[in-house]
Amino acid sequence: MNHSITTNASVTNASRSTASRAIERLRRSRSLASMLPSLLFTGALTLIMTAVMQLVWEGLTADFFSVWMTTWLTAWPIAFPVAYLIGPATSRFAARITAPARTRKPQVRQPVGLWFDDIADASARATAKNGLRANHRLRDPFH
Repeated sequence: MNHSITTNASVTNASRSTASRAIERLRRSRSLASMLPSLLFTGALTLIMTAVMQLVWEGLTADFFSVWMTTWLTAWPIAFPVAYLIGPATSRFAARITAPARTRKPQVRQPVGLWFDDIADASARATAKNGLRANHRLRDPFH
């Protein structure tokens, strides 16, 4: 009897070990990481949409759940590869149409005269031309 318990325990440990190794491989897989968002999104979307459409078409019937699961398990394998394959192109298209438009800067006529910015620019140019450094700290003239 002790032997059978040990055998069952080692089978359980072996299956856990195999399962944990498989999960670890999946975690490290770059291809799964790229597929997972599409897989989860299409799964959730088709789950909700097939339930809503089943309710709209036939209402809440006695076999609602079984028909819904059949419909969902038919729709999801179709939706996932489509979403996975067109996802990058869709993302690029969305980025292109939502990017801010490049517009020309409107020409604004400035009135004639001397502006503070003009004085500051002239001062900066003169300081740089003479090899000086601007001291922007204010000093108290009384100390």
